[in-house]
Amino acid sequence: MNLAKLFELQRQLDEHIEKEHPRQEGEDRLAKKILALFVELGELCNCWRGFKYWSNNQKPKGVVYETCKYCEGRKMLGFRLETCWYCGGTGLQVVERPLLEEYVDCLHFILSIGLDITDPELIELREIDKAETITEQFIMIFDAVGELYEFEYEHWDYESLLIKFVDLGEMLGFTWKQIEEAYLRKNAVNHQRQEMGY
Repeated sequence: MNLAKLFELQRQLDEHIEKEHPRQEGEDRLAKKILALFVELGELCNCWRGFKYWSNNQKPKGVVYETCKYCEGRKMLGFRLETCWYCGGTGLQVVERPLLEEYVDCLHFILSIGLDITDPELIELREIDKAETITEQFIMIFDAVGELYEFEYEHWDYESLLIKFVDLGEMLGFTWKQIEEAYLRKNAVNHQRQEMGY
């Protein structure tokens, strides 16, 4: 896990956003980031669906596939019929991973908040107690975000939030490689949005 790399990429994005959307006098941008994180966590919960006891569909919003653009669904390339390098011979390519994408949206705000309130080099991702269920882990994270604001942005509160969020990613079945790749994709989209006057 290369947190230093992600913090640096987030710092660059935050600077880009500050350039395009300068802070207004008296604006508490950190409070807005915390509120945005609550919203994004809600979207992640909604995409996970596991808390929806009233629904017959409590499975996370699944991966969306379409026919591989390189092998056009044939699973092979060229005259030698080599396995398609892009789709790995499945004939399909992933076009959307809603749950992972929502997770990464939250990660952007968590990293941005961290840049505002602590020195990322001081962060240690040590083991702390995690919940027995994903529902409980979400509740712990919501509590941690509230405490972060309530207790004036203490380093330990932030570090605890980050650890709980990383644990949630594992509980949702994501590898750090998947998270990092999705973060890089969304970070590029966020830069592009700033260029386009988002």
